[in-house]
Amino acid sequence: MCNNKASSGARIRSSVIADAPSVDPKTFNKASIGTVDGMLTGNLAKPPNPPPPPSPIAISTSILTKMDIGGLPVNIFGLEELTPASSRASAPTPPDLCIAIHMHGRGGSADNEEKIVRQIYDRVERSKQQYAQQSQGQTFEFLAVSFDARNHGHRMTNEIGQKGWKQGNKAHAMDLYSMIVGTAQDVSFLVDFLPSFLFPYDERRVVNFAVTGKSLGGHAVWHVLAKCDRIKIGVPFISCPDLGRLFAQRAPKSFVTNGPPYIPASLSSLISQVDPASLPYNAPDPSQNPFWGKRICICNGQEDRLVPWPCAERFVQQLKVGPPNVQRNNLRVVLQEGIGHEVTEQMIEEAGHWIFVHGMLYEIQ
Repeated sequence: MCNNKASSGARIRSSVIADAPSVDPKTFNKASIGTVDGMLTGNLAKPPNPPPPPSPIAISTSILTKMDIGGLPVNIFGLEELTPASSRASAPTPPDLCIAIHMHGRGGSADNEEKIVRQIYDRVERSKQQYAQQSQGQTFEFLAVSFDARNHGHRMTNEIGQKGWKQGNKAHAMDLYSMIVGTAQDVSFLVDFLPSFLFPYDERRVVNFAVTGKSLGGHAVWHVLAKCDRIKIGVPFISCPDLGRLFAQRAPKSFVTNGPPYIPASLSSLISQVDPASLPYNAPDPSQNPFWGKRICICNGQEDRLVPWPCAERFVQQLKVGPPNVQRNNLRVVLQEGIGHEVTEQMIEEAGHWIFVHGMLYEIQ
């Protein structure tokens, strides 16, 4: 089960593929490349990281709007705070929108991760305010959206399906993987229909979608980025893009076999076809590599025992999101020392700043 607590104060290890870009587009590509602990690292000219979070991190007071999208209830943050769209033909066009969709962890729900979503929303808005003070450039406006994953919250049909092997769920691998894949498909569904449900008069234009997720939701982020061309920005928290490797690591520690009936050949075959690690993620060819052109900030705890970093490390080391001058700005790894399976305040700060820089600036679209 996932820990919903947010922590602060732990060190960020310097295993970083690309430091978070400055909000100034003019300095966006000024980076140098080196290696630390065998991983690529970049140091941008200014400033290398988002400002430290307030203590405690601020929580947005944005009004929560609940809406039904084709039978899927969603929570929407920021809808009431958008610039009003005027019906006058001479009125200026309201700003375009970036929408971030958050997916919660196993055993959680949209409601019990509302704090994380509000904190991300607040960080995006603070970055927007800081940018407005530094630049005359225009930015998009922002909405955050969350929903219950399959077999969670209001959609729960089988409580044991949320459990692991050690908790007596023999179908853990099938349950987990089906919820990951299904939740990723739900995000694609929301990308299709959110704009028309939110703005039936076409009064606003949604130009960017981002996706964040914790644990199960973080695994699903990788599937969304691999399968949905319309989503370019992703922040997976405490996740793994290689579920075959994660299951192989988890099985003996749970005293089950890495095979039938716990991991049937049919499931292994499916994983070998659709898992992000089974795709050409390291190909330097945009026609083959589904991650080419994506903008990804990976946040993990170095001491995570449920989703150990070594299960993801090889994938991350080899992942290509573009040529070197793009890779150094569009891929970032935050591996936080002394942190286990939890989303920290520093991770949330990183996520909100990343979404703002990559999803809300007209200058870099």
